[in-house]
Amino acid sequence: MYIKNRYASIIYKIFIVIIGIYGLYDSCFKASMVKIGEHFSYYTNLSNLLCILFFIFYIAILIFHKQVKHIGNLKGGVTITIMITFIVYNLVLRPFMTNMEGVMDLNSIGNHIVHIILPLMVMFDYILFDKKGEYDKKDPFIWVLIPFMYFIFIIIRASLGKTFTYTSSKYPYFFLDIEMFGLLQVLFNVFLMVLAIIGLGFIFIGIDKWLEKHGNK
Repeated sequence: MYIKNRYASIIYKIFIVIIGIYGLYDSCFKASMVKIGEHFSYYTNLSNLLCILFFIFYIAILIFHKQVKHIGNLKGGVTITIMITFIVYNLVLRPFMTNMEGVMDLNSIGNHIVHIILPLMVMFDYILFDKKGEYDKKDPFIWVLIPFMYFIFIIIRASLGKTFTYTSSKYPYFFLDIEMFGLLQVLFNVFLMVLAIIGLGFIFIGIDKWLEKHGNK
């Protein structure tokens, strides 16, 4: 399905922004034991914030310009970035996580929004409103730069000696913990993640080509 109606696209994207803002508010601002700066040191919250800001920008373009040019590649990167949140949380992190009063409520609406609902809404926005066949084979190598920059940010943050309330570590995720695994192991973990993200990008492009071939033009 490819919906060409610009107003339907705008309305759907407004819902993404509203739900995304509520998700961040519920999952971040209600936690009494964690400072806002710490919340926005987690990939999940930063990827959700990126989506919100991008779709606000996208909505403005759709309102003031009938045609949208040169934004497809950026949107592809945003889509991959938020889908990483969905995949890593549900397949890697969730089995090891528990509720912590004042820090995290895994069953809260906000937690479900930032990890599941918003990523799926962004993917459905692509399915419903994006012209297919616009991506190039080089794009996954560009898209991977966004999550890789997050790794650089975490290394810099850890060097400042700040610990996370939930993990009691300088690192938000166990597979990035240099003090636990050592630098070489963490670099290897990052290398594997980079390969996986690039692979995810190529899967996304494959789906895009398939949808184009089956009439989503």
